Amino acid sequence: MIAPPASIKRLEPFPSFAIELLKRIGSPSAKTPLVLPNLPTDKPQFMEDLLRVAGESARAAGTPVPDMESLMDPAEAPRIAEIVITLVVRDYLRRAFLESEDYRYWRYTLACAVCSEQVALPLRENTLLAYAAGLLHDIGRLVLIAAFPTQYSNLLTLTDRKFAAGETFDILEYERLLFGMNHFDIGNWVARTWQLPLWLRSIVGKFDEKASGQHAALVGTIRAGTRLAHSLGFGYLEAAPRTDVRQILNAFPDADKHWKILDSWEYAEEFLRGKVRARLQWYATGEQVSRERVSG
Repeated sequence: MIAPPASIKRLEPFPSFAIELLKRIGSPSAKTPLVLPNLPTDKPQFMEDLLRVAGESARAAGTPVPDMESLMDPAEAPRIAEIVITLVVRDYLRRAFLESEDYRYWRYTLACAVCSEQVALPLRENTLLAYAAGLLHDIGRLVLIAAFPTQYSNLLTLTDRKFAAGETFDILEYERLLFGMNHFDIGNWVARTWQLPLWLRSIVGKFDEKASGQHAALVGTIRAGTRLAHSLGFGYLEAAPRTDVRQILNAFPDADKHWKILDSWEYAEEFLRGKVRARLQWYATGEQVSRERVSG
């Protein structure tokens, strides 16, 4: 296999507590509740952000705002796990935010997580697993953006222009020309090198069409979640064609019935958009808030 570029090899992998958390997310059952690994209490900014987002989440759910001690409550483990892994991914992309000032891929990534969670909810699947898989399904591209923020931002802009002009464009081939490997190959390399859990191996790179059992259901959920994120307007390529939201959810009868409780599909779509927008607000960095104020 071709070795990844040196800039990617030099990237720090996800912190060990995050890798351990991902392994645990894929293993709990009804009889084995999730137990959080030791959180990085030696990183005050991370813990401050964790407490702040946990407070936003609690207010949205109408539950008491937690303090640092209550973060360790076993009953809160799934919610804290979701926040921890999201902060890890956000902070991993922070350099890209600073260098390229391009947040479109972060918006898409977080939207994929939320939409995958919402697809999994009425299916009685592990919603935390679906959220984490949606967040990390495109980790090869996340790593490329972290290593080459300006170059990849320019590539996304070029790709979108080609779509808008109706021209053929092979982004995988351009990735190979620019970086030596495409994002699928990088995703597979990252999964092995960082020792990501097995449940993620069927998600990163190209979706594993031959996955079986629980992994097959997860692949289907994440595929729908990514399409849903784009259809709701959070795609990183604005000019790419969108599939109707109802058409996506019709493939999942339970999800289809779940969203029919709202008066119309237009309301259902806006409800889903609201969930994504709320998460984007929770996780907004200082740089993003400042930029929104200037642009607004």
